Amino acid sequence: MRMDIETYNKIYDSLESVNDVESVAEQFSQPIGTIYSILNQKTVTKVKRNFSRVKNNSARHLRQWKKGKSITEIARKNDIPATLMVSMLLKEMDIPKKGFIRNLDEYPDGRLKKEVMDAMESDVFFSPKAHDLHAEKGEMGESLLATWLTERGLTYRSENDLRAEGFTKTPDFLLDEPLDVDGVQVSWIESKALFGDEKEHAYYIKKQFREYEENYGIGMIVYWYGFIDTISYNGNIIKDFEFFAGAGDMVEELLNFKTDW
Repeated sequence: MRMDIETYNKIYDSLESVNDVESVAEQFSQPIGTIYSILNQKTVTKVKRNFSRVKNNSARHLRQWKKGKSITEIARKNDIPATLMVSMLLKEMDIPKKGFIRNLDEYPDGRLKKEVMDAMESDVFFSPKAHDLHAEKGEMGESLLATWLTERGLTYRSENDLRAEGFTKTPDFLLDEPLDVDGVQVSWIESKALFGDEKEHAYYIKKQFREYEENYGIGMIVYWYGFIDTISYNGNIIKDFEFFAGAGDMVEELLNFKTDW
């Protein structure tokens, strides 16, 4: 759904936590997944702004924890995701984060283990579980596109096919024959299971889209959860879930995928 910048800013300003998602989605008549994606991106921006300052005080955070404050309390006080506070505290304790988290079940029960588990369970954007769910949403978007192309008799080479042929910068789908979309012949399609705001779009232009266009011509970018109507890129087509309305249940599943954690 193309979203005007005024509506986007109102939604952005209305979101502080996942507790706001349902009411904001209803207020602005948006899919829950769209609002969830905007909150995710707002959280990432906030982390980038605050992380260094919070990290510089990790010794003080550890002292607070030793005095009885929980990891989630300290994270909330410093406006940072709980998983990142876990990382800071473990480093301050000289405990390797990856080894501790991967082998959590092997550690004896105790305060630290319990609070690390609670912190990661409460963190809907930065925890290992959150990263796994984000990857799963990405796979769902690609699977939906593959089905949509196949149902239309359109053949393509996937990202894996292209990598096997030695390509390094590869879109999700390189079409064997151009596809007409709104009178534009598109040769490749890239799937993004997120909302296309200006920052995300600029990042992917630099990281991916520019090279795709140079190598393969005009393409189609799919921001499944919608996008701001101010973004564009050299005549490449930008679409979202509404373009694939005929896919029905698959689109609904993606838009509402485990947003209730």
